[in-house]
Amino acid sequence: MSVYDYILHNGRMIPKEEACFPVFTPSLVGALGVYETILVKSGRYVALEEHLERLFQSVEGAQLRLKPNMDTLLKWSFLTAMANNPDGLMRVLVMDLGNPYADVYFYEKSYTPPSPEEYANGVSVILYHGERAMPLVKSFNTLVPGLARKAAQAAGAHDAFLINRDGNVTEGSNCNVFVVQDGVLAAPPFGDVLEGTVMRRVMTLAEELGISFQRRPLPAAEIPQWDEAFITSTRRGVLPVRRAGDVEIGPPGPITRQLHEAYFTWEKKQLG
Repeated sequence: MSVYDYILHNGRMIPKEEACFPVFTPSLVGALGVYETILVKSGRYVALEEHLERLFQSVEGAQLRLKPNMDTLLKWSFLTAMANNPDGLMRVLVMDLGNPYADVYFYEKSYTPPSPEEYANGVSVILYHGERAMPLVKSFNTLVPGLARKAAQAAGAHDAFLINRDGNVTEGSNCNVFVVQDGVLAAPPFGDVLEGTVMRRVMTLAEELGISFQRRPLPAAEIPQWDEAFITSTRRGVLPVRRAGDVEIGPPGPITRQLHEAYFTWEKKQLG
């Protein structure tokens, strides 16, 4: 993924080479910053306001002071895309750089979605023991997810499932986890994971489609009993998981396929 040429800093467009800050800022050493990543296609955003609403929630959870309001952030989102590329992933950073208000940066980068083969056949993930700090806040403290992602890359896997101290699967390194067991769709309990906008949309779609759903712990010991599994994220949508650790789950099942189609149908409507 490459970052495009222009970055918006507190409403001012600057070349990406000028987007610098001192190494001693609280945001760097103390992880006092939050972020969002938003998909933009043909100049249109997917769930833009939902992402920005979650950004405000993270700002509050991280006790940051944010000066711009929702309307200003919406404006800055489109200005950044117009200055760069109509297709990409938009990253929004709210950072404590030691100023009275948090600094806000928007930048856009290229991305590669999963391949048709991965959607059709599913992907493999490894298991990684560790937990995200303060799951309800999308903060800069991503050491555990980052190490999990590196371990997955070293193993040749698509991603890693985090296993918490209680032995439960919580989330991926940058995605959410759903499983189907005994015909019931399940996701980890509220508060145990960083809930993505795609995760929330899939839960809504499951309700609309009449799919039985529950929030509960997902013990890693029960992986052999999973009938289906999939992950969700901004760039993936709904992506089937074929293998988790040493357990072969199998190709995408009926509930995974149904939600995959329902989500991308919804996304197309968002993009006009």
